[in-house]
Amino acid sequence: MNYEDFLELTKKRRSIRKFKSDPIPDECIDKIIEAARWAPSGGNSQPWEFIVIRKKELRDKIAEIAQEQYAITHKMEMLREPKLRFPKYTAPPAGKPGFATAPIFILPCGDTRTKEVYPKSMTMTIGDSIFITTMANALIYMILAASTLGLGAQQVSVIETPFAQAQIKALLKIPKEFMVYELLVIGYPDMEPPGKTIRDRNEMVHYDFFDVSRYRTQQQIDDYTVFCRTETVAQDGTPLPPKK
Repeated sequence: MNYEDFLELTKKRRSIRKFKSDPIPDECIDKIIEAARWAPSGGNSQPWEFIVIRKKELRDKIAEIAQEQYAITHKMEMLREPKLRFPKYTAPPAGKPGFATAPIFILPCGDTRTKEVYPKSMTMTIGDSIFITTMANALIYMILAASTLGLGAQQVSVIETPFAQAQIKALLKIPKEFMVYELLVIGYPDMEPPGKTIRDRNEMVHYDFFDVSRYRTQQQIDDYTVFCRTETVAQDGTPLPPKK
């Protein structure tokens, strides 16, 4: 693959929030996981295990656990200053999450004991950070692999909250030494994802030193937060409101 093809893949990738229930060929799942196996990992620790969840009753239970966490997210979001609230969470969640219809869930789990692979000084100081980065690498490899196969993907972060993680570990009999790292939902898209606004390159690239003239004020950050909230309203397939 040349750079142009790779860049086009990254530009085309979108988070999908609604899925068809059509089954996915086993070879597609195998390819997605094979890509993850080659992801970079701290100290070549490769801490990941992947639970492929096909049974509908298990997927329904995980969606139910996520929905419980979304209800908490709503309550906490209402504590924000009104202009900074995430529109998606300003109303209590109703029904099942949009991802519930996806036919395949993949749950990456990391064996925390593998942190001992790192040099001792790193294990004792930044071991957790290295571990999280390692798990994130596997996840993004799977997401990009799914895109090449014409599949949609969504990472569900809410299942990492302590109560959700405890429930899922009990449900799927995951050993206590393992950390559940997000949830990857895979399926054929049942929506046309919206466009994506990317910050201007000149705003974020610095050479040799941080260009303090580009330092954003707190007001600029607040304004950008409001913009991001507005932009993500369209993630469920509804049109974006017009930009002012």
